[in-house]
Amino acid sequence: MNFSEKQDLDEEVTLELTPLIDMVFQLLIFFLLTTTFAVNVKEGGLELNLPRAKSSEIPSMVSHLVVALLKDGRMVVGGEALDEQALKKKFEEIHKKKPDTMVIVQADRLVPHWRVVKVMDLATTIGLKRLGIATVEE
Repeated sequence: MNFSEKQDLDEEVTLELTPLIDMVFQLLIFFLLTTTFAVNVKEGGLELNLPRAKSSEIPSMVSHLVVALLKDGRMVVGGEALDEQALKKKFEEIHKKKPDTMVIVQADRLVPHWRVVKVMDLATTIGLKRLGIATVEE
C-alpha cells in the first residue's frame, strides 16, 4: 500500500454532460406525452362541449351562478349534482341573498334545448331575471 501524501493534482475532473442532456430530453418527452390538451371547457372538473359564438364575455362586475347541464342528464352547480327540486331551492337561496345574480347556463352541445329552457324558466319563476348561456369564442 502506498500512503504517500503527495497527490496527483495534474488530473482534471470532468463532468460528462451527455447523460444529463439525455435525461432532460427524456423528461421533456415524458411530460409532453402525458399532458392532455383540453379542447373542451372544464368547469369544476366537468367536461362540456359548449357551442361557439363570436362574443363569450361575462360582465366582470356581476355576481353569477353557473348551472352546468351535462349530456348524461345531470345538472351540476358548484361541483354538486342537483335534481330539479334542489336546483329550485338553490335558486331561492341565491335570490334571497342577491336578487340581481346572473344565472349562466353551461349546456353541452348535445343537451336538448328544452332542458336549457326549463332551467331558465325555473330561474325566472323564482325571480332571477338575469340569464345567460355560456359559449366558447370562435
